Amino acid sequence: MGKKVINSAAVLMSSALIFSSSAAVEAPFEIGTWGNFCKGAISHTFDDYPTSSTDQQVSSGQAAFDEKGFHMTLFVLPSSCNDDNWNSLKAAFAKGHEIASHNNQHNSNADGLKPSQNAIKSKVPGEMCVSIAYPNCQTPGNAQVLQTYIAGRNCTPNVNPKTPQNFAQIDSKMFGTCSGCPNDVNGLNSFADEAANKNGWGVYCHHGIGSDGHSWAVTNLNAMKEHLNYLDRNRDKIWCETFGNVARYIKERDAASLTVESSEPNQIKVKLTDNLPDSIYNYPLSIRCPLPEWWTATSRVTQDGIEVEDTIINVNSQDYLMFKAVPDGGDILIESGTRVRNLKLASATGKTVLLNKSGLSINAGQFSGSTIAVS
Repeated sequence: MGKKVINSAAVLMSSALIFSSSAAVEAPFEIGTWGNFCKGAISHTFDDYPTSSTDQQVSSGQAAFDEKGFHMTLFVLPSSCNDDNWNSLKAAFAKGHEIASHNNQHNSNADGLKPSQNAIKSKVPGEMCVSIAYPNCQTPGNAQVLQTYIAGRNCTPNVNPKTPQNFAQIDSKMFGTCSGCPNDVNGLNSFADEAANKNGWGVYCHHGIGSDGHSWAVTNLNAMKEHLNYLDRNRDKIWCETFGNVARYIKERDAASLTVESSEPNQIKVKLTDNLPDSIYNYPLSIRCPLPEWWTATSRVTQDGIEVEDTIINVNSQDYLMFKAVPDGGDILIESGTRVRNLKLASATGKTVLLNKSGLSINAGQFSGSTIAVS
């Protein structure tokens, strides 16, 4: 045919290194080990609501998290909740906080696992109740737990690895006035830093907060506020999200498959899938790719026609487009906001030949008699 075509996808894919957390992710795209490509993840969890004087969890404690836009997990006892308690929990859920199970009653009986989940799903519409914390740190049995929940929390004070070996035994560290527990801003910040340094997931276990009179432990509210300020200043390093959403993220990340469906000079179509139930695993993954050098801006990223959160970040002098998308949520379309500059040259026959930075299609016959050499 006398034509040579340089495909923009080939240029894009050869222009960057890939450090994907999943072997099924097509270069040059990457999925972050943690949300927003942070170094580590943390979850703040609160037990025993509404019993044992824990009212401040959904008042002054929640307000501190709301002020900074962070989310907490409330492990509640459904059998002890009255209408006012459920209304407080519905209001917390509406602001992004997780309403999760502390079993139906404060015991480790397996027969409370499903009733607790069902009650929460019924009383807090939209909450899937995917996680549980064990009363007195005693599991009803790992197999029984994972038949109902995607993750269960114990009380072993370790930072969890990026993929825990046993999701029914997620470690957590106690905070507050309990014997030997940290209850100042340095202790709170130190655990978050440890999670980041280990590229892991640190789970905090609280009971009462502020003026609560919980008999086991009460976390200092002012220390918590200072800690939340610290997290706010370190959003690029520490990802703070609910216990259930971090568990979702890990499982989605490890099961994800991302492929480039098509690539044009100003548009790239990507497909993101996993093999997990979509009704449960619907949390957006953080994804990035090197910004093509011929793109100076990005107008939008959409999934299934709906705009998603995206931003331009710089990593080691390389500009990246970072966006969030849900596995099995539909095709992802990345569109450049600045058109590629078109250059035109006139051949000896008077016809114009379009040149662009991402692709070049040349018909050698069009240059017959011209001063341009074509090889």
